[in-house]
Amino acid sequence: MKMSLRINMLCRVVGLVVPLAGGAAATQPLDAFLERAKAQSFDAREASAVERQRDSEADAALGRLTPALTARGIYTRNEREVAAQLPGVDEPLVITPQDQLDAVIQLDVPIVDLGNYHRYKSARALARSATAQRDLTGIEVSRDVARAYYQYVGASALVRSANESIGAAEANRSYVDARRAAGAATDLDLERASANVERTRRDLADAQLGVSLAGRALETLSGLTPEASETNPSVDDLHSEGSLDDWLALAADNPANHVAGHLEEAAEQGRKAARMSLLPTLSGSAQERMSNATGFNGKVANYSLQLMLTWRLDYGTMATDGAQQAALEAQTVRRERTQRAIADAAFEAFQRVENGIAKSRAARAESRAAARAALLAQERYTVGAATQLDVTEAQRDAFLASAAQIQADFDLASARAALRLSAGVPISTERAPSARK
Repeated sequence: MKMSLRINMLCRVVGLVVPLAGGAAATQPLDAFLERAKAQSFDAREASAVERQRDSEADAALGRLTPALTARGIYTRNEREVAAQLPGVDEPLVITPQDQLDAVIQLDVPIVDLGNYHRYKSARALARSATAQRDLTGIEVSRDVARAYYQYVGASALVRSANESIGAAEANRSYVDARRAAGAATDLDLERASANVERTRRDLADAQLGVSLAGRALETLSGLTPEASETNPSVDDLHSEGSLDDWLALAADNPANHVAGHLEEAAEQGRKAARMSLLPTLSGSAQERMSNATGFNGKVANYSLQLMLTWRLDYGTMATDGAQQAALEAQTVRRERTQRAIADAAFEAFQRVENGIAKSRAARAESRAAARAALLAQERYTVGAATQLDVTEAQRDAFLASAAQIQADFDLASARAALRLSAGVPISTERAPSARK
């Protein structure tokens, strides 16, 4: 029995010191979920639809600057036919027939329309912002997928640790029961050992719930069902991420900055459109009319050409100019805030990586020490140098240290992913930018 307990606890020590890192466990690799999420996630599909919408709206704005062709066919039933008998003509000249047929073909050509020109430029800037927003949404979806992935892998590791704790607790209870039968242990020792078993089973239930919820969240975000994770991931070597300045420089090219820039450009074009609406517009029109109501000229088809200069001034147009100026100023502030937020996000992620490295290193040492302490407490109990309370507390401490290590490694992996996403670097990239130059 003593040798069985020792082997069980040694296996537990080995299991607890393997940390959670960025590699894949028995489940699919993280890249598989990220790739599926690009096409299947709700946010990505919505962003793609909005991008197409903005492109179409820009084309519609362009259409107001291009020639427009209109064709109309009209049937009119007049109460009376109007006709005139001209000298020297045998047949009367029908001026207005009772059944009148008209066909009109008209071509309208904008020549000078600066207001609509700048509205088109604004719509095109909005279309570019939608494209950048799609890229930004991809980053945000990837961040959520990575977080859910590491939660799933971490929860799976916690399930394995809880199962190992149950094995150790049940072996301890069996040993205490045997000692009690031999008169070397008390009923209190057995009850404490039994309570410890049930507590580890409760921990297992919580860990299994975490696996179910994280797996569901990962499937919702990516559209891919995760397979069971039954082996430990690869070990993070706790390397540093290099220079903070390198990451901040990369983060400056974040799509969020492009979105803000395009929105500022759209606001600028909107201001110009409002201002140019105070100027006249020039347009041309060509019309071909065919009718059996020929009038006195007797011609079925007639054309006309028009050149129109339109100038409209009203208080609403001038007020719109002021509103667009204020909108531009507000968007300029938003862009500055976005730039700072991007830098802050990269700064925070970098600091969390540095903090996570220190925490993971300490958590691994703590987990090894706690597992070793649990083994020693069991050994001391077998020779009567420790109480059963010492054993159960040591086993409990070992599990909590294991959970803390898993959490620390999960936080580190998530921070590394967030740092890369904030800088537009693929999550699969292992080393810092400075190391790749």
